[in-house]
Amino acid sequence: MGAYYDEVEIEDMAFDEVKKVYHYPCPCGDRFEISKAQLRDCEDIAICPSCSLIIRVIFDPVSARTLLILS
Repeated sequence: MGAYYDEVEIEDMAFDEVKKVYHYPCPCGDRFEISKAQLRDCEDIAICPSCSLIIRVIFDPVSARTLLILS
């Protein structure tokens, strides 16, 4: 995928325990979202459901810290 609005570290995103998704504020007023399942599948694109912006989520899928976050 080509142009990202931004690149964001997973540690800078908030986690919603109910929805099991990480989210990050979008300039449109909504939130970019990516699920734990998507991250476990090594997907790194979070989308905003209200606009066309996307961000790249920066994480290391093999690091112990990330494994704890994704478990």
